[in-house]
Amino acid sequence: MPVPEARAWVFAGFWWRVLAYLIDVIALGMLHRFIALAFTPAVTITYGGASGEGASDIAWRTTQAADFSVSSPMILMPHVHWHGSGVYESLSFLLPALYYILFEASALRATPGKLACRMRVTDLHGRRIGLLRAGVRYFAKFLSLLTLGVGFLMAGWTLRKQALHDLIAETVVIRSRPTPPVLFTPSS
Repeated sequence: MPVPEARAWVFAGFWWRVLAYLIDVIALGMLHRFIALAFTPAVTITYGGASGEGASDIAWRTTQAADFSVSSPMILMPHVHWHGSGVYESLSFLLPALYYILFEASALRATPGKLACRMRVTDLHGRRIGLLRAGVRYFAKFLSLLTLGVGFLMAGWTLRKQALHDLIAETVVIRSRPTPPVLFTPSS
């Protein structure tokens, strides 16, 4: 009777995670461009005092060229006026959080970048993580930034290739395609 082939799951190492991150940055950048086109607020620059004496009637959109023919010392004091509803700013903050949290808590268990690298995020027992754990994992990444990136580099030397945010959220990133064990046979 044939014995089934043993398979081992491999923890995703540092460089695989970097590659997945770069793919995700490109995907998020494209999504962010669409948001920017739809929700970017108008910005005007007024030179001179904000109002009253010394105020200049010169106001431009930032895409227009500056008029350097104005002979006033107040031209050196621009006033930037932001005319936005806050939608763009809110979406710029929420988009990456929703992207990582929803993808990693989904049935896919991975962002598009991780999927491209055949990786997935699981709990310590190989099960799918929920929204809460995915949220903890995402926001714990900011602690890795506070450690000047050392928290991310930990994926290179910890036993289960866990970064700081993985340790905090009790998650692991594994390669989703199992690899057969390599048998060593000494040469004679």
